[in-house]
Amino acid sequence: MVLGEDSEKMSKSRGNVVAPDALVKEYGADTVRAYLMFFARWDQGAPWSNSGIDGTARWLRRSWTLIGEPAQPAAQPDPAAERALRRKVHQTLRAVTHDFEQFEFNTIISSLMELLNELGRLREATVGSDAWNEAVDVYLRMLAPVAPHISEELWARLGKPYSIHTQAWPAVDEEAA
Repeated sequence: MVLGEDSEKMSKSRGNVVAPDALVKEYGADTVRAYLMFFARWDQGAPWSNSGIDGTARWLRRSWTLIGEPAQPAAQPDPAAERALRRKVHQTLRAVTHDFEQFEFNTIISSLMELLNELGRLREATVGSDAWNEAVDVYLRMLAPVAPHISEELWARLGKPYSIHTQAWPAVDEEAA
């Protein structure tokens, strides 16, 4: 249950209701959806906080920028960076798969945020390589249930087959993890 910022049950009579339409207009549906998944465990609920949604918006903007903006392929991809990237991707995939099965949506978001940081750190050394392409593919598939519109748009811009939402869930490569 989402509580009001006053930690009381949201209610029109209490005047502590947060209108989702205004948030969607300001931040977009994917950001509101991701923030609802992130700010509290779904089975425990928590008080709403308008201040936290900005972090979710920044994360999704960074995802858009890192994946959506063209980058110069690495002249010679770094094999150590490629191994590190594949390891992080498959460790994250393992964790996110488990967390979806357990409905632990808040940890899914934090895992995706960590993976995005690793993508950013290793981008220059791996972009254009098979490891980078796999990382982007897997990241977008994991992002799709969280931010369906952004992931679909990025998927299409990368020239992938129609609709990310019809693609199979990726398999964990245990050796890489």
